[in-house]
Amino acid sequence: MDQKQEQVKQSNLDIALKLAKEQFAKRDPKDMAERAGGEHESASCSNSLISLRLLGQEYTLVHPDGGIESPDHHQVGLVAHVLLLHYLIYASDKPLSNELSSYKDIPGGDKYFSVFKKRVEMPLLNAYGDNPEGFEKACEGSGGLEVTMGDLAYQFQAFPNIPITYIYWKGDEEFPASVQVLFDSSIKDYLPLEDIVFLSEMLSWKLARYQQ
Repeated sequence: MDQKQEQVKQSNLDIALKLAKEQFAKRDPKDMAERAGGEHESASCSNSLISLRLLGQEYTLVHPDGGIESPDHHQVGLVAHVLLLHYLIYASDKPLSNELSSYKDIPGGDKYFSVFKKRVEMPLLNAYGDNPEGFEKACEGSGGLEVTMGDLAYQFQAFPNIPITYIYWKGDEEFPASVQVLFDSSIKDYLPLEDIVFLSEMLSWKLARYQQ
């Protein structure tokens, strides 16, 4: 990504964060926490705290201003901040369907599936295309729960109500290795399409960079 593209992305994220904070301030904090699977605590007459886990890390958001604290008290990145706010805003409290869906099967996802594959699946193929043991180690070391699919598969609890499943097929003489990322079909009731890409991309890079 060149400097101009990075500046545009930064500007778009700044706008998204501003709008998300405005929406967040208008919502009932206790209701949001309950729908999203977080924990609500009244901090004062005017402020509330919502604790929420993202990719295994707990964050605390302040209502109504939308401020945030990370586990290590360092500044939280814009993408993570927007994702946390959007998840709280959009969470529907609908139960998991236990039906797995590809990104392209989510309504509207077929239009952006090539972008999804490039940003979410390719980083893992580049890192572990010829190294299934490395993929296995990264998934287990990052909190993945092994499931029975493909040659290797792990499920991650990205948000309390959003599991993401990574399936790895080893390559052979006829076919190269491949990775597929699947979601519970209920994800459409918790995050917009673009956020699903950002969330999955965060997890993919976490795995791809494991112990680098």
